[in-house]
Amino acid sequence: MATVSITINDLFEFEGKPAPAERPENSAIEAMVQRQFRFLPQPLLISFTESEVSIVFTEESPQAKEEAVRLAVKASRRAAEGNFTKAITTLKRALELQPSMLLARRDLAMAYSASGDVENAKNHLIEVLRLDPKDQKAWVTLANLYIRHHKDLETGERFLRRALGISANDPWTLNSLGGVLLERGHSQEAAEVFRRTIQVDTRFANAYFGLAMIHLRNSEPKLVSNTLAEMFACAKEQDARSLQVFNNARNLFADVQPILAEAQHPDAAQFVEGLRQDMERQSGYPVRIVHEDFDDKITGWLQAAWKAGRDHHLLRVRKSYPEPLRPHMIAHELVHLQLEVEARQARKNRFLISTPKTMETAIRRMAGDLVKLENLGYSGESITDMVKTVVLGLTAFLLNCPLDMLIETRIHQTMPVLHAAQFLSLRLMADEAWETNTNDRSVELTPRLASKTSLALNGANALFVDDLYHGATCYASRYQRLETFELSKKLFQHWKARLPKLDRGEEYTLVDEFASILGVRDFFEWKDDPNNIVAEDTATPPDSANN
Repeated sequence: MATVSITINDLFEFEGKPAPAERPENSAIEAMVQRQFRFLPQPLLISFTESEVSIVFTEESPQAKEEAVRLAVKASRRAAEGNFTKAITTLKRALELQPSMLLARRDLAMAYSASGDVENAKNHLIEVLRLDPKDQKAWVTLANLYIRHHKDLETGERFLRRALGISANDPWTLNSLGGVLLERGHSQEAAEVFRRTIQVDTRFANAYFGLAMIHLRNSEPKLVSNTLAEMFACAKEQDARSLQVFNNARNLFADVQPILAEAQHPDAAQFVEGLRQDMERQSGYPVRIVHEDFDDKITGWLQAAWKAGRDHHLLRVRKSYPEPLRPHMIAHELVHLQLEVEARQARKNRFLISTPKTMETAIRRMAGDLVKLENLGYSGESITDMVKTVVLGLTAFLLNCPLDMLIETRIHQTMPVLHAAQFLSLRLMADEAWETNTNDRSVELTPRLASKTSLALNGANALFVDDLYHGATCYASRYQRLETFELSKKLFQHWKARLPKLDRGEEYTLVDEFASILGVRDFFEWKDDPNNIVAEDTATPPDSANN
């Protein structure tokens, strides 16, 4: 024999009626029990206390139970394949053999729900709860059915609170309750529930997103950004439901960054001016900034005084670059200068150069592709000029890619006022890099080795940015289908392993290591900076005006 116990109040709950003020007669309660538990093997032996009812029924045979379990397992496989029609048919057969089987009845409710049959799903969930009123998952699922399909937020909230009475720290239940409270207009209480969910499980993405949505409704973009940044740093994708949450969170995070960049622009510009003055003091030369448009998609370019034989550093910034993003671009070039100053002080500063020998080597390595250009009708002279331009651009990228990763890490860690501008600037550069490298004309004209190297470096940079933002971006997904992506991962992992160990000036060694991984170390040479020692007490130069 088997026994089920249920409160009298739950009998009324499961019929959608309020519990009476006074206890009904036993005969009325018995009628409700017979009605609600008719799916169990008959006859039922019913006994009463003041607040509960016990139902005793004849247990199914071992053979029936064994076959029911086999069918339930089979149905589970059908449901996992998405074949809910067969799963439902198989689960019904299992329940004919063992009507009291909780697992099969719960799975049947889920299969009905997945197939869109809400009424049958509700009915079977209620039968699960009749058999076990402490089935927390059934309460949550039933609540969500009422919320989503009937827009009955009040009933949904009541069921969720019942679930929390069984398991007070279940994150899915807490998150669902927070969502209901938010929809009902109780924002403050919803925020408290979402925060409690995060305290219970810092990996639970949905609660962060719910809290961010409250901040969005309250016109608090900074709190939206901070909450989502914490989510990306702490939360994990747990299943298909949280995967969509992550996608929505990425979109929302990106949406608020322009608002923050605009709001932070005055402070960001002031900060960068201070950084410029600091670099004048540290380097011993004025820093002059000019805004102009370039022929290609260069965003900024710094020529150090000691490299050009000038009495000042020249920082050129793309004139068409969005105004709120310029502080980041200027800061990027100033940190680049800072790295050179530190390398000089460590007597390790070097200049990457191209020589006739390295150029000849590069052209020879690309000889096969030059025939293709000849077949397209290009003259020998134009091909030579084109390849020289490609090689010079490639070697510059070999230098800048690992250094840019170091620069952006320093900006992200030490310059919070630039965070929004940095995010938008890196997004713009990532989009432009992808467009340039996958442009049909560019692919046709660029020698394969140069194209492969450039794609590998851009893929590594995309992995770096995704890692910098803990997954708030997914730029690397563009490169995953390319044959160069394994190289990109190797470059990025090497950079990440080397970063904690890099001393001043050792970033140039990292450039060598990148080039060796890519097989193009013979495309350039190094020239030592002849003025590697810089006095530490250099006075501030008089000429420090921006142009």
